[in-house]
Amino acid sequence: MIPLTILTFVALAFLVFLGSQVWGHYTARGQAAYAKRLTPVDLDAFENLTDPEEEQFLKVNLSRAEFRGVQRTRLRATRMYVATLSENAGVLVAVGQSARLHPDPEIAAAGLEIIQRSLRLKVWCLLAMFRLSAAMVFPTILSPSGRIANQYLLVTYLAANLPRKIAA
Repeated sequence: MIPLTILTFVALAFLVFLGSQVWGHYTARGQAAYAKRLTPVDLDAFENLTDPEEEQFLKVNLSRAEFRGVQRTRLRATRMYVATLSENAGVLVAVGQSARLHPDPEIAAAGLEIIQRSLRLKVWCLLAMFRLSAAMVFPTILSPSGRIANQYLLVTYLAANLPRKIAA
């Protein structure tokens, strides 16, 4: 009974968090205003931080103690990138909501897809933050994943193509 209560509480807390992230970022502005709110992210640097080959190279060429220190620094930097990607996903949800209200059904459908993919990215970022927190404790066992960068690229590409669809 207690595990079910705890699980229910965690699920509700997660839904409240997700709802506050989505609706807290929503404002009825033009898409140019949304683009200004996106924080630039160096995805090449992010992918380098999450590259398993780079991690293996460091493991081989550094002592165990040096590797743990370097890996923790890399994990802190990765957490900053993931936090920025999460914030940008919230902005992209607002872009999708704005497009979803467009009278053209194709643009409205694109807006809905942006919302769905942005929310998925937001959830992935939340899960990545949990994993990165665990990796800070066990830097030699857990390593971060760079799959978030691909999802982010896809969502930003979809959002960037909205003005072209509107102009067409």
